[in-house]
Amino acid sequence: MRTALAAALAALALIAAGCGDDDTEPTPGADGGGPVVTEDGGGDGGGDGGDDALGDVPEECKEPFPLAIGTPDLGDVTLLPDGFPDPPVEAVLCLTSETIGGQNETASYATEASEEEVLAGYESALASYEATRETDGIGRSIVTATAGDVFVQVTPQDGGFVIAFARG
Repeated sequence: MRTALAAALAALALIAAGCGDDDTEPTPGADGGGPVVTEDGGGDGGGDGGDDALGDVPEECKEPFPLAIGTPDLGDVTLLPDGFPDPPVEAVLCLTSETIGGQNETASYATEASEEEVLAGYESALASYEATRETDGIGRSIVTATAGDVFVQVTPQDGGFVIAFARG
């Protein structure tokens, strides 16, 4: 069960990061199965709205999370376990997302911290959730933990990291 959840969260983390197997950027929700951005404001209704269409996206988020729109709110992540620690490295919340049905959610952060600093920080910060460092299905180092019935995966990426939550 844990392996299946890890695979699902790895896929969700890739979607949240705006990454895929090709060089194109996915459009959230375009195929009806992608993440649904939960920030207030939702989109610009089409057209070329320029930077105004992005809303209040922090400047630090624009490069690592080019699909971020609106003002992110960690309160939108309903699977966030009570008492879940703040990031152990200096970081800026860029976007939150969920899959249809809310079984998986993510919180994506921009940071200048290194991959090792993110991983080591979360291994320590999530120690009470039995955090372990593992390798995901595509060979990246990740930290996984279980908080009650919620599986947590922290995946570093260039310029940031994604925390994925899944109900087990």
